[in-house]
Amino acid sequence: MTRRDFVEGIGVVSAAALTGNALSGAASKPAELPFTLGLSQWAFHRAIFGSARDNYSQFIKTLNTSPDDVLMGDMDPRDIVWRARELEVNVVDLVNILWFGHGQDRPWLNDFKSRASDANVTFGVLMCDQLGRIAAKSAVERKKSLEGHTRWMETAAELGCPFLRVNPYGEGTYLEQCKRGAETLNALAERSIDYGLEVLVENHGHPGSNGAWLAMLIEMADHSRLGTYTDLDNFFMGGWNLEPERRYDRQQGLIDLAPYTKAISAKTHDFGPTGEETTIDYHQCLKTLIDSGFNGLVSAEFEGNRQTEFEGSRLTIELLRREQGRFL
Repeated sequence: MTRRDFVEGIGVVSAAALTGNALSGAASKPAELPFTLGLSQWAFHRAIFGSARDNYSQFIKTLNTSPDDVLMGDMDPRDIVWRARELEVNVVDLVNILWFGHGQDRPWLNDFKSRASDANVTFGVLMCDQLGRIAAKSAVERKKSLEGHTRWMETAAELGCPFLRVNPYGEGTYLEQCKRGAETLNALAERSIDYGLEVLVENHGHPGSNGAWLAMLIEMADHSRLGTYTDLDNFFMGGWNLEPERRYDRQQGLIDLAPYTKAISAKTHDFGPTGEETTIDYHQCLKTLIDSGFNGLVSAEFEGNRQTEFEGSRLTIELLRREQGRFL
C-alpha cells in the first residue's frame, strides 16, 4: 500500500486544510480567541509510567524491547482524553513513547479514537521520541530515522493529528548537524504531504535549544510544511542535567523561533499564591509569539513536583485562560 493509498483509505484531511499558524480542522477555535487551549499527554507521564523511569537506562532498553512493560503507573495512556474533559480542554497533544508498542496497533488505536470521541476531544501534535537521530553522521541511521518517523506519520494521520513533532538530534559540529538535519527534515516534510500533516521541530535539548541554530535549521530545510513546536522553557544548552546549567536567553529564543512557530508547549513548574508561574513570565512569552502572528495551539505541559499532575495541569490551564482574556 502506498502512503497516498493509506491516507485516502482513512479519509485524512487534505494538506490544503492546514494554512497559516492556526490549528485547523476538528481542533479549530472561535475566531476571537488568541489561541487554542490544549493539554499535553506528557503532563501525566508519571501517572502512566509510574516508577519505570527511575532507572533510565533500563527504561530505554525496556521501551525498545517490551514497551508495554514500562507502563507501570495507574493510568491507561488512552485515558488522557478523560483528564482533558475533566479540565474542560478539547485538544490533546500526544507522546509516542507513552504507548510505544501501539503505533501500528489498529484495534488499540480505534479504541483510543472511540474514547476521544466519547470525551469530545481531538488530537493535536503527536510528539515522537526514540526514533533515531535525524542529523546523525551515518546515512544509514538517518535513513532509519526517516522511515521510523514515517511509520508514526501513519499513526498521526489515523488519529487525526495535524502535526508530527520531531527532535533535531545528531552529532558533529553545529553546521554539520544543521546540514544533515535539514536534508532529513525536508524529506520528512515532503512525505508529510501524503498524510495531510505538517512536521514540527521542538527546541528540545542539544543544538535545538539554541534558538538561532533551530531557526537556521528550519530555513535550511526550506519546506512550507515545516515549522517549530516551541517550548517556552526548553532553552537549556548542551543536554540535560548539566551543572552548572547553561541556558540560551529565553526571550531571544522566542524571537528567533516566532516566525516558524505553529504550536506551543506551555511548560510549567510551579505556581505562586495568585496562580502565576513562578519561573516563566508567561505574558511576555506569549506576547512575543502572538505579536508575530501566532494564533494556534498552546498545550499545557506541567512538569513540577510540588503539585500533583492533575492540579498542576489545572493551574496551567487556568493561567492560559487568563492570558487568553488579556489578549482579547
